[in-house]
Amino acid sequence: MMDLKTLVTRTLEKKGVLAKIRAELRASVFEAIEEEDRVIEKDEGLPPALLGSCNDRAKQLHASPSGRLLTALLCEYLDWAQLNHTLKVYLPECNAQKDSWKAELKEFSSKNGYDLNRNGDSGPLLLDVLEGFLKFEVCPCL
Repeated sequence: MMDLKTLVTRTLEKKGVLAKIRAELRASVFEAIEEEDRVIEKDEGLPPALLGSCNDRAKQLHASPSGRLLTALLCEYLDWAQLNHTLKVYLPECNAQKDSWKAELKEFSSKNGYDLNRNGDSGPLLLDVLEGFLKFEVCPCL
């Protein structure tokens, strides 16, 4: 017979509760590191520690216009897929502010005449971008 701790743990794992708790804990850790980075950067002028985990190419990509758009598309997908816990971990990893991706998508859509609400909840903008690329660049037969 299973002990109570094992039974509770397995039940929580089956319902996905433990994964959410782990993700929230990771997000909390990243938020604490990010806050500490702000204090250190302000007081000592040192770069944020979270970006220290990225290689130089990734840092350059995050800072470029196409990198910001890519981040925004990924964040919109995570939001659409209701992967909020993953989003909370991802944003600090790429040193992005909480809702900065929304402004990036609005700017992209206004520059290109794209209606962000065109698909409603049926699909993220990233899907449209990929379908458009595949249709016109890779396989015009689609």
